[in-house]
Amino acid sequence: MKGLPRMQQTHNDVVIVTGACGGMGAAIARSFAEEGHALILSDLREEPLENLAKSLRDDAEISLIAGDIADTSLPGQIIAALGTRKIGALVHAAGVSPSMADGRRIVDINLFATRRLVEAVLPAMAPDGAAILIASNSGHLLARPMLDKAIRNLLAGRRSLISNLLMRSSRTAYPLSKRGVQLYAQSMAPRFGAVGARIVSLSPGIIDTPMGALENNAGPEMARMIDVTPAGRTGRPEEIAAVVSFLASSSASYITGTDILVDGGSVAGVHQAGGVRVLQNQRRER
Repeated sequence: MKGLPRMQQTHNDVVIVTGACGGMGAAIARSFAEEGHALILSDLREEPLENLAKSLRDDAEISLIAGDIADTSLPGQIIAALGTRKIGALVHAAGVSPSMADGRRIVDINLFATRRLVEAVLPAMAPDGAAILIASNSGHLLARPMLDKAIRNLLAGRRSLISNLLMRSSRTAYPLSKRGVQLYAQSMAPRFGAVGARIVSLSPGIIDTPMGALENNAGPEMARMIDVTPAGRTGRPEEIAAVVSFLASSSASYITGTDILVDGGSVAGVHQAGGVRVLQNQRRER
């Protein structure tokens, strides 16, 4: 391994990164590859995965799984690629944004596919291993006791009027799905603890990625959020990768069942500005 590894790992442990060809996923995969970890990388299409792997193979042993994360067979393919190895870290970055799908598809990919994957890999987690689920700061903006109850019911297979209404629009289904990921990580902490592992969600703010650019071009909301972000800018994928590396490391051994907000203060800025509705109704100053 190059340098001092930040994640305790034996030769039988592997790092899984889903959504590996996205802006954040690629930065995360690169960070672990540079530390010398064996990788299983998953994304929708084979060619981008191969191109990513070519840039990493000098540093790491890599297996590739191409397929739709919402395909119920994909978790089994990932488990098969593990062989007899254990999972040192699962970083689940696969997902879609509001401009990429309708509301029900967003919830299926971002929330229910997450649950299927996590429950499939749990038996293969190494002691001291960690699952890091990429959520979104939008989940914090949605969080309310009544909405959280509706989301917990949704995870339990019980749809409510609230969840059905939120899924009618991709703009509301997205924060619903990401708040669901945050709540799901909390709920799974005892089961992970039982095998000596940890699980957290990580909620990025507006990150400079192709997906971020797609949403920025879809309307003024993203620009308004950047305006009120205390850091005064978008985040960089490498900044998310650095937090992921920390969360996967022994330095984070007492962090589980919680969400880590990495958003440059944008949630704080939105609340200070009066909330999402006030911000949506404001005209951006030029």
